[in-house]
Amino acid sequence: MVSERLRRYVRLEGLGRLMPVDPNVLTLLSAVVAWLGVPLVLLHGVPPWLFIAVSGVLDAVDGAVARARGLASRRGAFLDSFADRYTDAAYLLYFWRQADPLILLVAMVGTFTISYARCRGEALGAEVRGVGFMERGERVAYLFVASFFGGDLLPWLLAAYAVLVNAAALYRGFAVFKKLK
Repeated sequence: MVSERLRRYVRLEGLGRLMPVDPNVLTLLSAVVAWLGVPLVLLHGVPPWLFIAVSGVLDAVDGAVARARGLASRRGAFLDSFADRYTDAAYLLYFWRQADPLILLVAMVGTFTISYARCRGEALGAEVRGVGFMERGERVAYLFVASFFGGDLLPWLLAAYAVLVNAAALYRGFAVFKKLK
């Protein structure tokens, strides 16, 4: 919900008009950057916030480029949502060594289910955009901020993330269920 409100005030289309790159390339590049980060974070200690930031910016800009240059399409929207799920998984894998794998699995289920509830709800004719909390931008921002914490606090932040995304998924699922006849 916060990211939907923010989108009304932050207009990236001006930047999008200036970028001579196909938005689908930006989408794929976002996922590639996220996945290149997995071994670099886990094996070489590169800070995860770096990959979350670069990948997140690419993901934020791809839609703006598509809209500003008149390249928005159903194919592009599908590719964006599809690639986002892979990117979400990579972000969570960055924390493999700092959190209980079960917590990360539960977090991944909640993360994917939020998106699935929107996808399936919209496919069935329900308006779902902006329903609930912990939308993609909020999830990326949460993990970005959490990545700056280490030690004993990070596992708790990741457990809280798992609780939040699953609560958000259940909330959205119930909201979609109520909208459908």
